[in-house]
Amino acid sequence: MSAPTTAPRTRRAGRAALAATTALAVATLAACTVGGKEDPPLGPDPSVSTSSAGPSASPSPTESSASPSPSGTLAGFTLEDQQSDDWPELGADLGIGLESRVGKHEGYDRVVYEFTGKDAPNYRVRYVDEPIGDPSGERVKVAGDVWLEVVVNSLDIPGESAPSPDDPLPSTLAGTGVAEANAIWGGFEGYGQAFIGLTGEQRPFKVSTATNPSRLVVDVAR
Repeated sequence: MSAPTTAPRTRRAGRAALAATTALAVATLAACTVGGKEDPPLGPDPSVSTSSAGPSASPSPTESSASPSPSGTLAGFTLEDQQSDDWPELGADLGIGLESRVGKHEGYDRVVYEFTGKDAPNYRVRYVDEPIGDPSGERVKVAGDVWLEVVVNSLDIPGESAPSPDDPLPSTLAGTGVAEANAIWGGFEGYGQAFIGLTGEQRPFKVSTATNPSRLVVDVAR
């Protein structure tokens, strides 16, 4: 879903304009903006919770950017399954899916799933051999060479008048390693599933969540 369009504000003269410009620059550097919305920065943030499959996926206490670690890999990224601490227990009500969006950043690609709720999603993200739909058990057509399965719970069933969620625009996939990352809309018995199709081979990834609105963020090393 496209972000609302706002008219440009008139610049004020003197120190007020300089202060406003400086504040805007700092805010832009502090967070990655995708589709006109600010999403969690890669490093630790009070509004973001990060769950990991093991020590290698734990965020560095001092990391504040996407700069590679001395070993040449992004800190906190792993090929292992990642899930929230209390998975598969039902979490807070997420509402229904609103959109997914993709952004290209230095060293990694970001996929954001946004929901109409306000709380952090319960999730499981992992590589799978094939994109198999649940509960049908049939293969889902998803572009890409390898696939990350993304599952969240506590989703509502969309009503008859509920609009369909927005998938990423093809233009936002250009230059990334993401071939497809369609939105999660509703769930089966509270569980919603989607797949991220990636080009090439499996690459380390990192998962985080954000609130107000509910978001699940999957960063994939490039």
